[in-house]
Amino acid sequence: MLKVFQEQIAGLKEQIAALEEKIAALQVVPVQADEEEVDFTDIQIGVAEMPEQVGHDEVQPEPEPVVEPEPVIEPEPVLAPEPEPVVAPEPEPEPVAAPEPAAAPKAEDDTAHLPWRTDKPGIPVKNIRSGISLLDRALFIGTLFKEDFALYDQTIAELNAMSSLDEAVAYIREKFPHWNLKSDVVYHFMMSVRKKLG
Repeated sequence: MLKVFQEQIAGLKEQIAALEEKIAALQVVPVQADEEEVDFTDIQIGVAEMPEQVGHDEVQPEPEPVVEPEPVIEPEPVLAPEPEPVVAPEPEPEPVAAPEPAAAPKAEDDTAHLPWRTDKPGIPVKNIRSGISLLDRALFIGTLFKEDFALYDQTIAELNAMSSLDEAVAYIREKFPHWNLKSDVVYHFMMSVRKKLG
C-alpha cells in the first residue's frame, strides 16, 4: 500500500517538474529601455552625392521609408469574474408519505447465500476491534473507508453496540450502499463482525 502511494507521489513530482519547465519557456524576455531610438526622418540619403549628368527625364528611385518598430504591449492580467451571491432556495414542504407495509428486510434474503453469512467466523470476541489484525485494519481503512480512520473507528463502535448480524447488515447497507457485498474485502470485514455478532 505504501509503495503505491510512493509511486503516485513520484509521478506527481514528475508532472510538476514538466509543468515548471513549460512555464519557464513561456516567460517573455522584457525589452530593455536603456537603448535610445534614432530618428531618421530628417536625414536625406544620397541627395548630395548624386551626379549632375543624370537627366531630368530619368525617374529617380525614392528612398525607402523608415519603419519604426512597434512597441511591445504586455497583456493585461485576466481577472476571474466575481462569483454571484448564492441565494438559498426556500425549502419545499416535504410530502407526507403513506406508511409502508411491514415486510421482511430484503437485505437478509440477498445475503443469505453469501460466504460471509455461511462460513464459520472463528473464535468469538467481545469487541470487534480486537478481532481485526493490523494488516486487515489497514486494508479496511484504505479500501472500504477511503482512508478515513475516523469513519472506520465510528463504524466499529456502532457495530459493537449492535446485538445481531441482521442489524449490522441493515446498518452497512444503509450507511455504505456502494460496498460490493460479494467482494473479498467485505468478506474479511464481515467475518470480523461475525466474531462478535455470530
